[in-house]
Parts: sequence; structure tokens; C-alpha cells
Amino acid sequence: MNGIQLDGFEPSVKVRHGPDGKITEGLQVGDTLRQNQALILVLHKGELKERPSTGCGIEDMLLDNDPMYWRSLIREQMEMDGQTVSKVAVTKTGITIEATY
Repeated sequence: MNGIQLDGFEPSVKVRHGPDGKITEGLQVGDTLRQNQALILVLHKGELKERPSTGCGIEDMLLDNDPMYWRSLIREQMEMDGQTVSKVAVTKTGITIEATY
């Protein structure tokens, strides 16, 4: 899915005009799948004003011992975002998400 790509979690809205008056830079548009997944993982529920039920709050996983809960929460959140999830794996070395829009 294409959308506005974030740069350091700030929209990239630098608009510059060339000598001929044409816009040379602006919003970056591209594939936002990985960006959206990262935001969903990092956000806590209630942090996104437009969708307060969105977010996993993955930093809370640090001292937790129930990877099955986190796997199902991640899958649920990605599906709520409209992604078709084929695999979610939570291991000691990281999180793997295979999904598409």
C-alpha cells in the first residue's frame, strides 16, 4: 500500500522550489507496510487519537513470559489495520511478521 512515508516519525514535508519555480522536493510517497507495522508495534493503546484501540506497546513485552499472548495481539492488530497476515513469530531473537495489504 502506498502512502506518506515518515522520516524519523515526522512527516517529510520539505517543499523546495527550483529556479524554474517547479517543486523539486515534497512529501515522500511509497510503500508503508513496514512503517505501519513498526508504528503499531511501538504504540500503546490510546496513544493514537484517531484510533485509540490501535497499538501493541511492545516495550511491555520485555519482562513478560507469555509469547503466545504477544503473537496473538500482534496478529490481531495487524489484521485490524487491514493487513492479511500469514505468519507471526515471536522468538528470543526478534519478531517476524509476514503480511501484505
